[in-house]
Order: sequence, then structure tokens, then C-alpha cells
Amino acid sequence: MPVKVTQDRTPRMAKGRQSKNVEFLQTLHDLTGLNQAEFAKACGQHPANMNTYLTGRLQPGKKVLTSCVRHLFEWEVKPLMEIEQIPKNLRDLPETSGLYILYDSAGGILYVGKATNFRTEVRQTLGRQIPEALRFGPKLNKENPYLRDVAFRLSLYEILSERLRHNIEATFLRAVANQTHNSNIGKTK
Repeated sequence: MPVKVTQDRTPRMAKGRQSKNVEFLQTLHDLTGLNQAEFAKACGQHPANMNTYLTGRLQPGKKVLTSCVRHLFEWEVKPLMEIEQIPKNLRDLPETSGLYILYDSAGGILYVGKATNFRTEVRQTLGRQIPEALRFGPKLNKENPYLRDVAFRLSLYEILSERLRHNIEATFLRAVANQTHNSNIGKTK
């Protein structure tokens, strides 16, 4: 009876080379310029654990790397509202920063914006007129209605990093180009 030989499918590293996760963590450590204890604290990790990760004795997993990136660069997008009806009282909106999206009654995207304070920015945006004339009202006359007249739903995403907030807005506006009533499509930083 022939014997089946199974191949070892673990990836082989070049001699003297660490795994990608260890190299990524070491690169992050080098970029920050912090000592190991400060880097561990900045990543939300215990210093002894960070030492074993940076030396390659223990493989940092996806959770460790994600935690470091989130702590170091504030790369977190937290949904606060997703396609929910706009509250009657805008004072109920949070005062945090992030990205917001206004939708019409059919679910089409009307406007995408970034805000340092959702409460004031959404209120100001709803008070703007749509720049292009629409067929609006019972007689379907061409008008430039206010966004508050056509906006029906709202999504809020908390993003603390100003740079990340800007880049997500610019990328999103390019993905849905010519579908929104934004007058300016920003550039990524």
C-alpha cells in the first residue's frame, strides 16, 4: 500500500526574517520613536507582552495589530445611527465628530459631510438649499428646496481622527459621484 506524504504548508521565511505581523509591529514601533514601554502603553498592551512580540518570540495576532493601529492613529469608525429617521429635535444628536449621510425617502444619498459637532453641522446642512433645481411640491414645479424638505433619514459615524474623517469623506464622495448634492468633492490628504 502506497504511503501518502503530506506537505508542510507553513510559509517559510527567508533566513533572519521575521513574520509579517512581527515586522509590521516593529515598523510601527520604529515610526513612533517611542521606547518599548511607552510603545506598549500607546498600543494598549502590557510591556512584557510587547517585548515578546517585538523580539519575535510570540506572534502578534490580528487583534494586537488592530489594537495598536486604533490606539496610535485613532483609526476607528463607530456607527452611531445607520439609516434612521432624522430626529424631530436635532438637540438629540450627539456633539461628537465624524461623518454623516443624509438620505431621501427612497434611500438615495442626498449629502455626505464631515462634522466636528454632529448637532450643529447637521442642523446647518439641513438649512442649505439644494444647488440644482428639482421637480418638487404638489405641482412638481422646478424649485431649489432646502435639504430639510427632502431629507428623510440620517446615518452618523463617529470618527475621532480628523485626517481619517476627511479621507473617508473624499473617498466616499468619489464612489458615489454625481449622486449627491455636495458642491465640493475634497482631495485625500
